[in-house]
Amino acid sequence: MRNQTSRSTVRLSSIGSVTVLVVLGCSPYARAYNPKSPEVVGMIARGIAFLESDAASDHRLGAKALVGMSLLKHGAKPDHPKVIEAAGAIKKVISAANARTPIDADIYTVGLSIIFLITLDSSKYHSEIEELLDCLDVRQKEHGGWGYPNKKTGDTSMTQYGVLSSWEALQAGFDVAPESIGGVTIWLLKTQDPSGAFGYQGKVSEDFEPVKQSEVRPSMAVAGLGSVYICADLLDMNAPAKKKGGLPPAVKEVRPAGRRAPGVKIDPILVRRVQARGDRWVRDNFQINPPQWTHYYLYALERYHSFREASRGGATKEPRWYNEGVEFLLDSQAKDGSWRSNGHQTVDTAFSVLFLMRSTKTRIERARSLDDGTLVGGRGLPTETDRVEVRDGKVTAKAPGGLAESLLAALKKPSGLREPGVMEGLVKLPEDESRALISKHASKLCELARDGSAKSRRAAVLALVRSGNLDHVPTLIYALTDPEPAVAREARDGLRRLSRKFDGFSLPNNPTEEQIRRAVDDWKAWYLAIRPDTQFED
Repeated sequence: MRNQTSRSTVRLSSIGSVTVLVVLGCSPYARAYNPKSPEVVGMIARGIAFLESDAASDHRLGAKALVGMSLLKHGAKPDHPKVIEAAGAIKKVISAANARTPIDADIYTVGLSIIFLITLDSSKYHSEIEELLDCLDVRQKEHGGWGYPNKKTGDTSMTQYGVLSSWEALQAGFDVAPESIGGVTIWLLKTQDPSGAFGYQGKVSEDFEPVKQSEVRPSMAVAGLGSVYICADLLDMNAPAKKKGGLPPAVKEVRPAGRRAPGVKIDPILVRRVQARGDRWVRDNFQINPPQWTHYYLYALERYHSFREASRGGATKEPRWYNEGVEFLLDSQAKDGSWRSNGHQTVDTAFSVLFLMRSTKTRIERARSLDDGTLVGGRGLPTETDRVEVRDGKVTAKAPGGLAESLLAALKKPSGLREPGVMEGLVKLPEDESRALISKHASKLCELARDGSAKSRRAAVLALVRSGNLDHVPTLIYALTDPEPAVAREARDGLRRLSRKFDGFSLPNNPTEEQIRRAVDDWKAWYLAIRPDTQFED
């Protein structure tokens, strides 16, 4: 290995001369790096070349997804052979799943596959992503964490990929149940070690006081703590304070709908305490190359710091942890461009490349970029000032094209709900506005959910669920029998949300007729228990 101390020098001045000395030991003037530094660019290029080679062969589905994701984040095109291979492998596993044999993949694989497909093309692979999200949903344990199916405990390592893929899905506009985010947040808050770190298999505290954990190590510490910061972001607890000056205090950040988990009530003080304890542990116990799962740790470390930086509204340009990571990876990269710790060469190389690229930081910046409509302290406001309004003390963009007004005009017509774009627009409106329209036209929506086109039936079911009105449960139960699987899934998920029965009378994505019949009977029995006078139509 190269001598790290040889890169650092200090200049000592004397009268009439300047002497340059090589300092033995750690110098405060060590070389600072960023993803665009020549050394880093070279390392990334060599790592990518290895991932593109035949030598980077790992038959595991999660590894294929991880490699594909790394290549895409480096700029690979969708027609790259390794990207095509990963997408095809994921589709094959999903297509092989059915009612009796659900998706056969661990939480790492499910999470990485979701992130890979979203990075690739979330529209083209919408149905596959939905299937994977459903898999993630049904495998979340009652306490909120994710883990091995044969264990009751939640696994901090697996849970980080359940959390990260949920965040990615919400950024891409997919639905993730608020209860899922709330549940995993509570689990994380209750499984912190008194030291501030996290263990491997989480022992859940009866209250929110830290409880002694087992197998506490750096990789688990940053995995758990990074997940806490991601959950806090989803719960809108990480919004940085606005600088003084500029626009008036009424101008607050208004994030695009669907990117947070509204309705989840968790005391922010509990989250802050866990973050503070964890930050202290990372500061006091920092090391760049722990002996276990080193490169897996590096990617988790970058993720933790990226979300922590985002929560504070700024980042150190060339942080110590990144500089030391670059030095470590410079010294340990093999001639073929790969890295290996005690894991697998292919995945270790992918994790290292993601670390060097600061991939999480880049992803967060893109999610919060001005192009996606975020209004931060006045930045990103439309150039046409008549396109904004102040609602509840916040500046927000008006619905494009007067959406509410156009919907009102369309809905006055007898067949207005069937006009192109009306149903889609109805579920895009702010919740308070859409609920009023849905309530007014509920009978028409119920009719449409039964005999409209497949696209209209699905939109009608979504609208009825959004109303939050239990009166529409009979229509949703009927929709469980819809011949279009996407409609039936929306009805199933909607019934779970309305009933607060999140395990909801198990109904797989591709059920048999017997499973559908049983689910319909179970939901009818539940509804009759709370509304005994109901008469169901066939």
